[in-house]
Amino acid sequence: MTTHGFTPAGAGAPTPDPQVLALARAVDRTGRTVTALDTHVRQLAADVARFAAVLTTDRPHDPNESPDDETGEGATTGPPAVRSWLLASDPDQAIADLADLIEWLDRVYLRYHSAELSACWLWHPHVIEELWWLRCAHADAYHPEDGSWLRAGDWHDRQRPAVVKRIRAAIGGCDLSLHAPDKPHGRAPLVAPLAAHATQIAAAWTTGGTRPVPSPAQVEEGEAYLHAQHASNR
Repeated sequence: MTTHGFTPAGAGAPTPDPQVLALARAVDRTGRTVTALDTHVRQLAADVARFAAVLTTDRPHDPNESPDDETGEGATTGPPAVRSWLLASDPDQAIADLADLIEWLDRVYLRYHSAELSACWLWHPHVIEELWWLRCAHADAYHPEDGSWLRAGDWHDRQRPAVVKRIRAAIGGCDLSLHAPDKPHGRAPLVAPLAAHATQIAAAWTTGGTRPVPSPAQVEEGEAYLHAQHASNR
C-alpha cells in the first residue's frame, strides 16, 4: 500500500509526490506575491500621505524661504501664485507683490550685468509685468521639488536675457522727468482703436466667417487714430 507522498519501503529512495511539489511551489509563489504587494501598499500609503500634506497647505510660499522657516518638519516651498500686474485690483496684494519683487530684484536680477533699471521703472506697468513674470519663472525653475536644471538653464539662457533686452528697449532712455503731463510718458495710455465697432466684427465673423468692408466713416476714424498716434510720438 502506498503512503501519501512516498513509495513503499524497500523500493528505493522516497520520491515526493508531484502534486505535493506543485502545491509547495504555488505556496512559495504566493508568499513572494504577498510580500511584493505589501511593499507596494506601503509605498502607496506614503504617497497618499505626502499628497495630502501638499493639498492641506493653504498658505502661499516664498521661493526664497528656507523649508526650516515653515511650520512642520520637511515642509516645502513654492512659487508665488500666478497673477498679472496689469490686471491687479487688490491694493494690499499689489503692495505685497511689489515688495516681493523689489527684494528679488536686489537679490537676483540686478546682480547680472546690463540688468540696470531706469529710475522710472515703477511708472511703467508693462515693465513691472515683465519683471514679475521673470521673478515667478525663476521661482519655478529653482523650486525644491518641481524645479530642474533644464528649467534653470532656460531661465538663464533665454528668459532673463530676453526680458533685459525688452526692458532696455522700452525704458532705456526714459527718466522720471519724461512722465510730466506734457511729456511723452505723461500722456494717457493708448486704447484699442475703433473698439466701438467690435460688435459688428463679432457678429459678422460668427455668422458668416467674414469681415465687413470698412465704411468711409470707419476709414476716417482709423486715419484720425494714426494721425494722433504719430503726433504723440514726436
